[in-house]
Amino acid sequence: MNILDFAAEEIRRVCGDVDFKLVLMLNNEDDINIRNGQIEKMLHASATSLAMNLLIDGRDGFFYTNNVQPEALRPFIRNAAETTRMLEPDESRTLADPSRYYKGGGPDLKIFDATLSTIDPAEKLRLAKQNNQEGLLLQPNLISFQTHYTDRQHQAHYLISNGFQGYEESSRCTLTSIATAEGADGQHPADGWGETRIFFQDMPLEGIAKVAIDRTLRKIGGKPTRSGQYQMILESPIVGSFLQPILNAMNGQYLHGKMSFLADKLHQQVLSPLINIVDDPLIPGTRGACYFDYDGVATERRTLFTEGVLDTYFIDTIFAKKLRMKPTTQGAHHLVMQSGEQTLQQLIVNAENAIMVTDFNGGNCDPSTGNFSYGIEGFLIQDGQIVQPVSGMNITGNILDVWQRVTALGNDFDPWETELLPSIVFADVNFGGL
Repeated sequence: MNILDFAAEEIRRVCGDVDFKLVLMLNNEDDINIRNGQIEKMLHASATSLAMNLLIDGRDGFFYTNNVQPEALRPFIRNAAETTRMLEPDESRTLADPSRYYKGGGPDLKIFDATLSTIDPAEKLRLAKQNNQEGLLLQPNLISFQTHYTDRQHQAHYLISNGFQGYEESSRCTLTSIATAEGADGQHPADGWGETRIFFQDMPLEGIAKVAIDRTLRKIGGKPTRSGQYQMILESPIVGSFLQPILNAMNGQYLHGKMSFLADKLHQQVLSPLINIVDDPLIPGTRGACYFDYDGVATERRTLFTEGVLDTYFIDTIFAKKLRMKPTTQGAHHLVMQSGEQTLQQLIVNAENAIMVTDFNGGNCDPSTGNFSYGIEGFLIQDGQIVQPVSGMNITGNILDVWQRVTALGNDFDPWETELLPSIVFADVNFGGL
């Protein structure tokens, strides 16, 4: 008897005829860190774990264990059942309608490198060492040059008591360089660059170190510039961070808690007409691709924004009942924003008085109002030329108001990311500095 069948039988023996969800996960991970030519960490981890939801008399208990041996699962399930019965009942906490479950039959999504755990660790170490050596040779006077390699194989088997069984798998490999340089006035500017692939054989063998060093050296001399309104060019890698408050506000949990600035705005124009975004988890070979979510519900290509109009909310089974709305999906899996025709360099050349934001340094966005304040780093642009690095500044405003003022989209999204978001130009953003 396999682990899931054993756990299901034990749940029925202890709890009787109750609903439950079981997810058996197998993860293999490697983690290598090298700094200035010296290995700081080289770790391999392999773990099997079980996640369990028990639904007893309107109560939903979630439990997790790394010990999946039968002699450990028996008391684990018994204690979980006792704990669940002490929770406050919530009749909205039910399993998804079986008609919404993924029924199987989809083609291979090509997102799992089965060879990853069999590759000689020395080969992964060689890749990391090569990257670190490349950085040290390019710029030997750096304070620090760090290389971080990680990879992960994830496999999960699902068993849901009202009729769902599923299997998912994915993998990723990431190589990142982080450089720290000697700056002016005691500053130590740092920046980095990383690349992620699904298959180890696709990992770039060179170039990452140079990008990381170039991004760091260009920060030397960063300082605040004059406060005021500027065009803001948001660099592609951080667009997702600026979009995240909007995705959060689309979530049923925020809507139910009356903490969403998008409440009652379904089918209204809330962003610039230039913004078109879909969530498409069914594209083979893309990170985030999947056929079903944690509830077993089948995924689908879903339009989020059409010319700035909000087309959907993220409503799972629980919050569909609480909000008395039709369920959609738990959240975004693989975001794709329609891009423009200009490169990042062309966006810069076409800017007159702008600040290109390359990093956020803290801050927050109020989920109820959309008012935000974020610390930023970047570059001042005048008449299409970068004239100085900037730091110690912040941007403030209302997130919807700013997203209404998009004037141009780049074409520079990274096809290997889970969020395909290009660089974006916004008009009249409030920057605080000198």
